[in-house]
Amino acid sequence: MKNVLNYIKLMRPKHYIKNVLIFVPLMYSQNLTSFDAIFLAFVCFTVFCFIASGVYIVNDIVDCEKDKKHPKNKKRPIASGKVDKTEASVLAFFLFFAGFLATALLNENTLPVLIIAVFYALMNIAYSLKLKHVVVLDSFCIAAGFVLRIYAGGAAIGENISGWLFLTIVMGSLFMTFGKRRGEKAFVKDSDAVREVVKKYDLNFLTNMMYLCAGVSITFYALWAMTSVPLMIYTVPVVIFIIARYLLSSLNESSFGDPVSVIFEDMLLIGAVFLFGFMSFIFLYGVWF
Repeated sequence: MKNVLNYIKLMRPKHYIKNVLIFVPLMYSQNLTSFDAIFLAFVCFTVFCFIASGVYIVNDIVDCEKDKKHPKNKKRPIASGKVDKTEASVLAFFLFFAGFLATALLNENTLPVLIIAVFYALMNIAYSLKLKHVVVLDSFCIAAGFVLRIYAGGAAIGENISGWLFLTIVMGSLFMTFGKRRGEKAFVKDSDAVREVVKKYDLNFLTNMMYLCAGVSITFYALWAMTSVPLMIYTVPVVIFIIARYLLSSLNESSFGDPVSVIFEDMLLIGAVFLFGFMSFIFLYGVWF
């Protein structure tokens, strides 16, 4: 039972929250009342949960020695010695295989989602092996993972992604990515535990990029809201609050700037996200009580 829990921890199910982005096209294309569209989106979500877990395992195998020196990452199953690399490799292979195979359930939308999923996996493996050592490019690779989730969600239900929404996701993703790098730069005190690429960043640069991306992402979202259902403009103040609260929480040392940790450690932030989702639903679908 203990080994099973270690395998589950290795898969990082807590990070599946990132795959919620797959449902964004479903929500904003006003297909949330279509059972077929919901089913396809859930299949796509499952595909990316499998593949993302496989990617995390590959990353943990590559980063094992570095993680052992990190104040937080040293508790990961491979770094702590609770799961050996061979077992982890077998699990990663199974997860990739299961994820790619599950795209067959998408029927005529299988091919576009499969292409995006394969590209997502290859990009992240390349990131784990090489690209994460290239300053700035490493941040764009992480942000690209969020964007690919959006496009996979759109491809799964046969919907296109609008330009303003694409730009909003890009800037929002970079905001969180630079925030994560800032947390690693500011709060990891042991120089041996700091990633080499993080050492190449300047703390002021990362802070300024966070503020820049936060402001621009709000602007792009506001422009999208004005071209969407008229009432969606009233969600803009909530988005500003979410970004401001996230920005403040990301400066907390306990999170090391990790987006998932930031979100789960702030109940007010979680509440604001649910409020945004609730408002979006009633405005997009004309649900009045």
